[in-house]
Amino acid sequence: MAQATLNGQITDDGGLPCEARFEYGLTLALGTFTPWFGGALVTGETFSQVVTGLAGNVVYYFRAHARNSQGSATAGGIMLFSATSQAPAEVATLAATGITENVAVLNGQVINHAGKLGAVRFEYGGSTSYGNVTAWQDGFQAGNAFLAAIQGLSPGAAYHFRAQFQHPGSPPVNGADMTFSTLSMVGLGVMLGDDLVALLEGT
Repeated sequence: MAQATLNGQITDDGGLPCEARFEYGLTLALGTFTPWFGGALVTGETFSQVVTGLAGNVVYYFRAHARNSQGSATAGGIMLFSATSQAPAEVATLAATGITENVAVLNGQVINHAGKLGAVRFEYGGSTSYGNVTAWQDGFQAGNAFLAAIQGLSPGAAYHFRAQFQHPGSPPVNGADMTFSTLSMVGLGVMLGDDLVALLEGT
C-alpha cells in the first residue's frame, strides 16, 4: 500500500482559532475524511496530515476543510495527488566471519524497511532447507547491520544460511542464500603430528 502527505493553509480564520481536516477520494465526489485536528490554527498557518492505505500510482482528488467554534466547515478547492507505492522490504545476506571448527558469525543488513521497523534473524543448516534459526532481533531499519553467532557446528562441514527481515504479522522477507565451511580439526592434527615428528628427528 502507499501513503501521501496532504497539505493545506488557513486563509481566513474568521477571527477565531480553527481546526482542520482533509477529504479525499478517487473521484470528484471524494468521500473519505481524515479526523479533525489542530484547534489553534489561525490565518496564514499551514497544516498537513499523512494518509495511508492508498493504492499506489493512482490519482486521487482532495481538498482541505477548516472550521472554528462559531461556524460550519469551509472547504478549499479540489486538487490532485498521486500516491507513491512503498518499495518492498529488502534484506541482504553478508559473508560469514569468525569461522572456527564449531562456531561462525552470520552477518546481514537491512536494505529497505518499507516504512516500519522490523525484526531480523538468520536461517542456517546443511542445505537450502536450513532447519535452524537464530533468535529474532527487534527494532531494525534500512542501513542497520546485524549479526548472530552460532555454535555447535560440525568441523569441516559446509553450511547454507540466509538473513530474514519481518514486520509484525507479515511473512519474513529472505536474503540471498550464502555458504561457509567450518575449519577441519583433521588438518590441525596433521600439523601437530608433523611438528612432533620434526621435534623427535631433531633430538
